Amino acid sequence: MKSIGISLVCCAAFVGAVSAQQPAAPGQPQQPRPLPGITMEVRTIFNNIKTNITKAADQFPEDKYGWSPTPEVRTWAGLMGHLTDDNNGACFLMAGETAAPARFDNGGKPTPAAKDLKKADIVKALGESFARCDKAFDALTEANMAERNGTSSRSKFGAMFYNTQHINEHYGNIVTYMRLQGLVPPSSAPRGGGAGANR
Repeated sequence: MKSIGISLVCCAAFVGAVSAQQPAAPGQPQQPRPLPGITMEVRTIFNNIKTNITKAADQFPEDKYGWSPTPEVRTWAGLMGHLTDDNNGACFLMAGETAAPARFDNGGKPTPAAKDLKKADIVKALGESFARCDKAFDALTEANMAERNGTSSRSKFGAMFYNTQHINEHYGNIVTYMRLQGLVPPSSAPRGGGAGANR
C-alpha cells in the first residue's frame, strides 16, 4: 500500500511537471517568461562581447599584433591593451580591489608596461581583465545597482553599462582590423555567408 501511495505521488508530480510545460490552450495567450532583471540583461550582453573579443585576440596572428590600418590609429596590440584598460578601470572596485592594474594604453600609444609584450602576454592580460569584470558583475545586484561606484561620477550599474557599451564600440574596430587582414570576425564566423558575413 505504501508503494502504491509513493507511485501515485510520483505520477502526480510528473503530470504536474508535464502540464506546466504544455503550451497555452488555443485562444489563450502564452505567458511570457519572467524577465531576468536589468543587471543580468546587461551581463548577458557583456558576456557575448567578451566571447567575441577573446576569440578575436586568439585568432589574430602574432606577427600582426604590431600592425595598424594607418599610422594614426592604434596597433592591434594597442587596441587589445585599450580594451584591457577599459575593463580594469570599470571593474576593479566592484571586484574588491583597491587600485586598477597598470595601464597598457595612453592616448593611443603604449605605456612602458605594454612595450615589448608578446601576444601571449596581451591575451593573458585581456583575459584577466574580463575575469575582473566577471567578479564585478557577481557583486552587482538589483539592490545595490544605484549606489555610487567608489568616488566616481557613475553608479555601480552605470560603470558596468558604460563599459559594456564601450567595449562593444571597440568590437566594431576589431571587425574592421580583422577584415583588412582577410580574417572572419568571431561574430560572423558561425553564420558563414549572408548579411552577417559583412559585419
